[in-house]
Amino acid sequence: MAAAAEAGQDGAYRAYATFLGKSGRMDQALPWWAKAAEHGDADAARTLAICHKDRWEFAEAERWYRSAADRDGGCAFGLATLLKESGDQDGAQEWYARGAALGHVQSLTNGAVLKAARHGAFAEAQAQLDEAAELGDRKAASARQVIENIVDDLELWEERLARAEADGDAEAAFEALSPLRDPEYAGMFTYYPSTIRAAEALYARAAAVGSHQALVEQAILVARDSDRIEEARALAVRAHELGYSGAAYVLGVWAFERGDQRTAEHWFETAAAAPDGHDYARFHLGLIGIMQRRLDEAERWLRLTGDTEDENDQYGGLPRMFVEQLEEIAAIRADPARLPDPELAARLPELRAAAESGGAEECFAYADALDRLYRLPDAADWYRKTGTPRALLELGRMLQDCHADETLLVPYFGPAAEAGDARAAYSIAGIHTHAKNERAAGIWTLKAAELGHARAAWGVGWASEQRGGDPQFAERWYVRAAEGGLARPAFLAGRSMVRWGRYAEAERWLVKAWENDIPEAAYHLGRALRRLGRTAEAEQWLRRAVERSGDFDPPRGPLEGRVDPRPELAELLVEAERDEEAAPLVADILAEYPGHLAGHRLAGRLARHRGDLATAEQHFAQIEERDSDPGTRMSLREIRELLAQVTHEH
Repeated sequence: MAAAAEAGQDGAYRAYATFLGKSGRMDQALPWWAKAAEHGDADAARTLAICHKDRWEFAEAERWYRSAADRDGGCAFGLATLLKESGDQDGAQEWYARGAALGHVQSLTNGAVLKAARHGAFAEAQAQLDEAAELGDRKAASARQVIENIVDDLELWEERLARAEADGDAEAAFEALSPLRDPEYAGMFTYYPSTIRAAEALYARAAAVGSHQALVEQAILVARDSDRIEEARALAVRAHELGYSGAAYVLGVWAFERGDQRTAEHWFETAAAAPDGHDYARFHLGLIGIMQRRLDEAERWLRLTGDTEDENDQYGGLPRMFVEQLEEIAAIRADPARLPDPELAARLPELRAAAESGGAEECFAYADALDRLYRLPDAADWYRKTGTPRALLELGRMLQDCHADETLLVPYFGPAAEAGDARAAYSIAGIHTHAKNERAAGIWTLKAAELGHARAAWGVGWASEQRGGDPQFAERWYVRAAEGGLARPAFLAGRSMVRWGRYAEAERWLVKAWENDIPEAAYHLGRALRRLGRTAEAEQWLRRAVERSGDFDPPRGPLEGRVDPRPELAELLVEAERDEEAAPLVADILAEYPGHLAGHRLAGRLARHRGDLATAEQHFAQIEERDSDPGTRMSLREIRELLAQVTHEH
């Protein structure tokens, strides 16, 4: 095959690339896929794009998709999806349309959904989905049903609102839109952003009737777009000025999520002081007090909510979330290490003077002291004033600890990550992981791994292995993680090397894994040493594996079976003609798993060794149709020939 590919024979590039890929040698396969793609093979271009996308090499993936997208619907679809995931919605819309024109039905479906999601073009989308369904795309019918439900719901809410508007009933107008606040519709807003604009318009109409709550709900929808946060804040302030106490709480939450505790505290106090009081505002005031170690204030806010007269209830009937924070206050008071350091507090005037007259280092030292003394708003100010990547990184970490919205913190981690800080890059990856942005999480995990972050390297390898098809890439990153001192990736690297026949390389990593109490490493190490001809050592490791097999990790997926080291040890013993030692192992295997392939194969060999041809035939016959080992059929044929000779002689 290699010779045919080198000679450029028709179809040989693809055939050789496929062979290498199936053999776990994707690094060697990629150049041959590229050769095939360069000679006009659109499937090869798509395969290359997928491989590079799975390696988070998005520029390369886009290049290969584009190389054939104008003539191949699958590549057009892949390109559109890639662009959509990157945020290029216009590009995605264009290439879904071009894929559909090339007859690619999934492009027709996805393009229709994107039109509905972006522009609210529901009628046009439904027509396209009908067409896609007729062409056989089962997903099109379910997508059409979702859109039909959305359209029906919007029309129903519009009708209810119109009746309330006609009556001039503000309360009824707000209640007409109550389903929009149901968590069930959170997915609608996420996957069909055009519905946000429709819902926003409905709330604006309810607010015009006089519902101040509707004004706040409108503001919350507007705030989903980070570029419109000032507009959302203005709507909430207006609702507050009109007398709705819940608006102050919402304004407090927005400030709290952005790490602005001063502003958050102002609005939470406003909400808590309202005639009807606001329990969750008090809860947040308690949180802020704990974070800033203003413990007496925090306790006072948290205790305002209880209403029981039960003398045995020391927390006065408070909800559990309030009680947990009061318990946290007690724990802090009991631990001097969690309280502000008096010596550092005494040095604060000196540090401030140095910061005001000095440079970035002095500013950072003052900000750091404020941070450690829990004077968080002031610390945030001075970290920002310092402005160095290190200062912004510490600010980001501080705000993370203060429960700020992580998606807003990326700019604080970014400068340090771009300057080569692996931990900062890994933090950004974690933020995107929590936000379920797989593309961004992958990019930053890979960057952190490239910068030397061991856990990131482990994550890159694990994600690649889970996708399947690229064991070399996964193994490369497991090795990097193991070199960073992690035992589990050392095991995964060694196991991969054994699977692909690189036994000598595997030994180092599997020994490391065993020394770090990963017992399954003994099994793979035994297999490797056996194939290296080091039979005595292999036997020792396999016996250890049998002894510790109860401690092996359970299978991690439905396609993985539990590792059993007994067949490997039994086979080693049979090959060494130590049948008496092997026989009990084989018997145990078949007692536990009556249909076990290796168990029957070994039992057949043992029976043949002792001259019991009938029993040997029974064992081999049971697995003849299932066993891919040609030795089974060969042994069975020989045994049957021998049995026939014996029968003929008698």
